[in-house]
Amino acid sequence: MGLLEKAITTQEEFDAAIGERLKREKESAAKRFEGYTSPDDLEKIKAEYDKQIKGLQEAAAASEKVLAEKDAKIAESAKYKTDLEKTRIALAAGLKIDYADRLRGENEDEWKKDAEILAKDFAVSHAPAPLGNPDPAPTNKDDSNRAALRGMLGNLNLKGE
Repeated sequence: MGLLEKAITTQEEFDAAIGERLKREKESAAKRFEGYTSPDDLEKIKAEYDKQIKGLQEAAAASEKVLAEKDAKIAESAKYKTDLEKTRIALAAGLKIDYADRLRGENEDEWKKDAEILAKDFAVSHAPAPLGNPDPAPTNKDDSNRAALRGMLGNLNLKGE
C-alpha cells in the first residue's frame, strides 16, 4: 500500500494523518510572508490614511477660502490706490475730479500723458470770475427805488457826528 499501511476511513483519522503536514505548511507560509502586513492591518492603515486625507482636504479648502478673501482685499486695495493716483494726476493737470476715472493707461506715466491730452480740451479754468457792478444802473422802477434807498442809507451818518 505505499506509505500508509492502513486505509483512512474517518475524518479524524484523515485530520491526524495530514495535521502535521498542514502545520509545517502554515509555518513555512508564515516564514515566507514574515514582515508583510496582513489584510486586516492594511484595512486599518487605509482607514487612517483616508481620515488624514479628508482632514488635509478640508484644511486645504479652508485655506483656499481664506486666500481668496485676502486676494479680493488686495485687489480692492490696489484699485483704491490706482483710483487715488488717477485722481491726484487729474487734479494736477487741471481736470475736474470726475475725469479721473477716464484716464487710460497701465501706469502713472501713461495716466499723466492722457491727463495732458484731456486737459487741452476739458481743463478747469482757474481765472477769477469777472466782478459784477455792485451798484448796477437802474433798469426799471423797482431798481430805481432800490438805488434811491441805497443812496439814502449811504448818506446817513451812523456814527452820530
